[in-house]
Amino acid sequence: MELHEDRRESRRRFFRQNLIWLAPLGALAGVGLFIGLGFLVAWLWRVTLGDIFGVRPISFWQAWGLMLLSQILFKANMRPTVRTQPRWRRDPGAGDPPRMQPEPPVGA
Repeated sequence: MELHEDRRESRRRFFRQNLIWLAPLGALAGVGLFIGLGFLVAWLWRVTLGDIFGVRPISFWQAWGLMLLSQILFKANMRPTVRTQPRWRRDPGAGDPPRMQPEPPVGA
């Protein structure tokens, strides 16, 4: 138990000591991903749909709007599949309706 706590404290200490350069690096990476993904979608639109169907190219912001719209349309009804217990510990009949007991024979 102590080994796990020591490792956790070591990671926390490392993060606190290097936060001065990790935060700007993370922000720069986020901005780079935002710009790169927008231009990637706009380029893919231009290369695939422009050549195949003769569709006009789209701008950077239209590409981001397209990604946002696809997230809303295709991921809106996704349900999380997080399980709280391992499969072998779950009660297999927990969701089944209660079973009726057979009636005793008449005259017994």
